[in-house]
Amino acid sequence: MMSGPTEKTTSKGFTLVEIMISMAILGILASISIPNFRSYMDKAECASMLTTLKYLMDGEDFHLLENGGFFAVNIPSGTAMDVPELAYSFPAGHKNRYRINVINNDRPRNRYQITVFCDFDSDGDGTNDRFTATTNIVNGQVRKNRLIVKTR
Repeated sequence: MMSGPTEKTTSKGFTLVEIMISMAILGILASISIPNFRSYMDKAECASMLTTLKYLMDGEDFHLLENGGFFAVNIPSGTAMDVPELAYSFPAGHKNRYRINVINNDRPRNRYQITVFCDFDSDGDGTNDRFTATTNIVNGQVRKNRLIVKTR
């Protein structure tokens, strides 16, 4: 006859090998997903900035119609600011800096140029993006209308 306990004991935990395999799988998934997530975040920030830029261009167009000229302003990043002349309010913590340069002179020439210094890199070239939107009106004729160009 055999002496000792006859019941079989069961393990209630994971082995070291199982934990190591799970950690390796999690590491591989994280190394794939984190760069993609950052790329999606940059593209979403770019879309948000372009929407804001279009609202500012609309505001400049209405300001020209009502006042005969464009409105210049500099909006630093992160600062809450109301711009009633352009019917737009920047929330606190916004990420981009906006600079609007204008030419309103006696000659029949009106021009605005909105430069956006971005806090993101949407194309992955290693530098923060910069966009410029321009409208140029000479002698009552529109030469450039809401032209948006990525300058960096």
